[in-house]
Amino acid sequence: MTTFLDSSIVIALINDQEPNHAWSVKELVVRKAQGPAIISDVVYSEITATMKDVGEVNSVIQALGLERYPSKDDALFRAGRAFLEYRDRTKGKQKSGVLPDFFIGAIAEVENAPLMTDNTRDFVSYFPGVMLITPPPVLEWSQEP
Repeated sequence: MTTFLDSSIVIALINDQEPNHAWSVKELVVRKAQGPAIISDVVYSEITATMKDVGEVNSVIQALGLERYPSKDDALFRAGRAFLEYRDRTKGKQKSGVLPDFFIGAIAEVENAPLMTDNTRDFVSYFPGVMLITPPPVLEWSQEP
C-alpha cells in the first residue's frame, strides 16, 4: 500500500530533536514494508526551507527511500475546492499556510492512500475520507508531592 508523508513527518525523520522522530522512523519502516512511501512536490518544496540546496534535499529523500509524486489535475482541483470551502467556513478569519496542506490532503484523497502526519486539524475537516497515520498522543501527567 502506498503511503504519503506530510512535510512535518519528513522533518521529524531528518531531525532527531523533533518530538516525533523515533515514532516517524519506526512507522516509516512499517509503511515501506507495505509499499512505497511518497512525498508530493508540495512536501518537497516545504522541506527545502531546512536545507542548503537541491542536492541536499535529493540526498535526504534518497537516503530515506522516499519516492516523488507529480501532482495530477484531479488532486490540484480538489485542493482548490477544499480551499474554497475553508474560505467560506472561516469568513475572513483565515490563517496563512493552509493551501499546502490542502494539496497534500487532496493528493492522498485522490490516490486513496493513507497520509502520515502529526497535523490532523486541516486534514480531518476537509478530507474526512483520508486515513491518517499519526503519532500516539503524548500523555501528560503530574506527580503529586
